[in-house]
Amino acid sequence: MHTVQVFGGAPSNNPVPVQGDAERWGLNNLACDKRIAARFRGATRWFDLHSSEHIQARRLNAYPWLCRQTIPVYRWAIDAQMPMSTVYPLGAVATVFPGCRIFTSTLDWMLAAAIVLEPKRIELFGWRMHHPQYRHQVTSGQWWVNQALSRGIEVVNYSRSALVMTYNPTLPTPLVLPTHLMYGLETTDRSKLYHAVSR
Repeated sequence: MHTVQVFGGAPSNNPVPVQGDAERWGLNNLACDKRIAARFRGATRWFDLHSSEHIQARRLNAYPWLCRQTIPVYRWAIDAQMPMSTVYPLGAVATVFPGCRIFTSTLDWMLAAAIVLEPKRIELFGWRMHHPQYRHQVTSGQWWVNQALSRGIEVVNYSRSALVMTYNPTLPTPLVLPTHLMYGLETTDRSKLYHAVSR
């Protein structure tokens, strides 16, 4: 696999990168947002790592849309109402990153899954992460970008972002405490996630 494009929902004045033969990944209900839906055209995989109950309670338009998809929709478990629901490759990620619990967002899980596939390039678009509500996700996201770069995977960001695309061999490993839970898999409560503690 040459390129994985990982798309988020942040506004961007930059043009959407050309897809070509790249994998294009989206998440949650972003394709249902008419303001940015066009950027997800040609999506090859989708990620919604929230329970079906969570989706139905909080994003009314998302669940029917996910049920109509003809591309893999990555979940923690198969949903019988969602024909293309596919179990997230947690075992493969755990094999490459044994014991790792640095997951504060769906972006972290997407980057981990992309790294496991060993592409030559990862392209990010729509991951600004400047808003205070996403601040806790920047340190972990940066750690995952660094993991890709350390393996010789080129990482390019097509949007202004709090994430840095330069390899930093001295980047501290986030100190994940036993009380910190993994986003999506164990909780969606932000107060229970890792929050920028480094060692």
